[in-house]
Amino acid sequence: MHRCIVTSIIESETVYVECLYVMEKYMNAIKATLSTSQPVITEEEFGTIFYKISELHELHKNFLEGLKTAVASWEEPLCVGVHFKKMAENINVYGAFLHNYGRATDAVRRRCASSQRFADLTRQIACRGQPMSLDDLLHKPVARVQKNALVLHDLIKYTPASHPDHAMLTEALNMTQHFLDEFNIIQTKSMFPNADRAQRRLVKNSFIVELSDGHRKLRHLFLFNDVIACAKYKASGRDKFTFELKWFIPLPDIVVVEEDGSAAERETSPANIVALKSQACTVRDQILAEERASQDDKKIRLGSRGAAEKQRKKLAELEGQLVLASPNLIFRIAARAPSSTALQRQHVFFLSSEYERTQWIDSIHALQASSAPPAGSNTVSMLELQSWVTACRSYLQTDMGSYLLRSGRDDSLLLGDLHLHIGGMTAPLDTAADYYIIVEVDSYGHYFRKAKSKLVCRSAQPRWNESFTIDLEGSQNLRLLLYEDAARPVLRGKCTLKLSRDWIAESAAGGVSRTVCLGGGSLPLRLKLLPPERSARHVPNAKSGALFGAKITHVAKREKRNIPFIISACVREVERRGIHEVGVYRVSGSASDLNRLKKSFETNAYEAEQLLKEVDIHSVTGVLKLYLRELPEALFTDALYPELLKAWGSTQGVGTSVDSGPAHTRRHALLKCYAQLPDLNKNCIDFLLNHFVKVNQHEAENKMSLHNLATVFGPTLLRPSNTSAGAKQRTDLLAAGTVDAMAQAGILYCLLQQRQLAAQLSSHHRAPTLLD
Repeated sequence: MHRCIVTSIIESETVYVECLYVMEKYMNAIKATLSTSQPVITEEEFGTIFYKISELHELHKNFLEGLKTAVASWEEPLCVGVHFKKMAENINVYGAFLHNYGRATDAVRRRCASSQRFADLTRQIACRGQPMSLDDLLHKPVARVQKNALVLHDLIKYTPASHPDHAMLTEALNMTQHFLDEFNIIQTKSMFPNADRAQRRLVKNSFIVELSDGHRKLRHLFLFNDVIACAKYKASGRDKFTFELKWFIPLPDIVVVEEDGSAAERETSPANIVALKSQACTVRDQILAEERASQDDKKIRLGSRGAAEKQRKKLAELEGQLVLASPNLIFRIAARAPSSTALQRQHVFFLSSEYERTQWIDSIHALQASSAPPAGSNTVSMLELQSWVTACRSYLQTDMGSYLLRSGRDDSLLLGDLHLHIGGMTAPLDTAADYYIIVEVDSYGHYFRKAKSKLVCRSAQPRWNESFTIDLEGSQNLRLLLYEDAARPVLRGKCTLKLSRDWIAESAAGGVSRTVCLGGGSLPLRLKLLPPERSARHVPNAKSGALFGAKITHVAKREKRNIPFIISACVREVERRGIHEVGVYRVSGSASDLNRLKKSFETNAYEAEQLLKEVDIHSVTGVLKLYLRELPEALFTDALYPELLKAWGSTQGVGTSVDSGPAHTRRHALLKCYAQLPDLNKNCIDFLLNHFVKVNQHEAENKMSLHNLATVFGPTLLRPSNTSAGAKQRTDLLAAGTVDAMAQAGILYCLLQQRQLAAQLSSHHRAPTLLD
């Protein structure tokens, strides 16, 4: 855990040093204009705005290099205390920067107001691929100084007293904490000259969604070292806002409510996320289409600008609704009633990330356990705390982010499916415990919990050997969280893996192998990235009846896909969350859900894909079976149906072992028929049979044998149309009715056996076909 925390610090420091480097590079470019006839700013303004930036960059660059060298050596024990102590000894650089910070930001604002040239130069500075303002960059050290103390707290927690680093880390923390206390005293006295609570400091804050009177509300939560406060956003001019304090709880009275249960039933009229995403997708696609059209046509009509602005406003409104509706992980706190063990009113919040929820819970517990609140905190008033949260506004850079695609041209944002296989720890962890893993991926800047592994009980070297299918939507990173299942789940390790578009090519060759450090152990992963054809997922089709009952060749041609989207989307969803479901493909789904899915697939493919994630898994399998049943011609075609029956009937009554002589003859005859199928039909059949064999691999849980699957799908995939030659001739080939259905199931069962055998022989290569 000690090494894991240091690795996380290196990742964070790398990002911070890059920001300081960008700021110094930008500073030098501005400095070069001072000696010209047209300087961007005055020499005095330059000294104020960029005060101590070079020193901060040098300090953190040396700190980062020291940590990297220590980790790269792989010596045990890992010793990094000297680097943290040196950082703490030079914290006076931060003191100088922070004392000047207000003057620097004021100078930036004044110059932006008086010089459009400077305003344009400082509005968008490229930093790590994202545009940032100079104000944003100047705020980085302000946010960093608070984080330094929290990082040291975490590191000391997992550094034994016998470790060589313990004394130096403790000394570094004391120096850092003393600095923070002194700095906050200065800031507090300037705000409240007569205040007793001079040592209050902000520990953690973020925007959050609160359930208030049955409705979701956007809030900002502040955790100080003596009180937690919740404020709402209040407009204060064009594109500006301030905070209005709603409630607070003194630190000693905070109770984190951790029992299981859902607050969903208390939510009045929950939003339809599927409909919101579908509407937003449609508006976004229209905006992108208009942008492309305007680039092609240099003459932009006057009316089109107004229409584009309307569309952007509509997209912003939909995005605001999604910010509220998307989080679904519950975080509860309550206030302990005075002189009682009972709890007062609970406050319910929604988060999207398990890691973020853990951070809030751990921060509250750590504060309550480690230090007494400042004197007089129990008498804090609403008026005083309102002044605090208002004053905090100028020091916070609140980014509510985006739940939608920011740019249609950002190739680093991935869409599609990620097939993830988690193996077992190759080296033992420090202690034997009950461990499980949470998988999260980001989506346009927000992390969402996507999967949870099974619990491995009392092991120091847990082995999960589980596979997950995770949908990606504007994703760049995969995050793994290792938890110990104790009285309260304890985070034992975290790692982040950057996703790469290069994996698409490697996935075609069998996937990508990676080993990550998690909780002090090494965990092997296998990843396969399958991108969707975005035209089929995101372009709505308003033609009713263009899918169900239509020829499969027409559908494939329209979608420009080898396999119709409805087939691949349903299979993907079953493999994502239904492969362990008892009776999958045998249990019927909801009639109302089937109708909704059918309508969505025929009108808006993106909405249908989102709806698949919401409905019961048996409705997903139901709509797939319905589509295949309503094809005007079965996948095995009318023309080949008599041949298939003939191949089956010619060896009726013989053994069914794959390796026996008569069965081998039957199989050979069936494969000869299969080889005559059109390429599109073969692609679809191969895809489905690959999937059925994968479902069968979990037979112990889902109770779906190959025979069961063949019974369900045989009459669907092998059936003559009412007008086909097969329908007229089948009486001569086999008895009608039940015998016909038995033959259809038997043919599919034989082909499934062949496919299963081919899969075993080719398990580490490409997906095999029946002809293997």
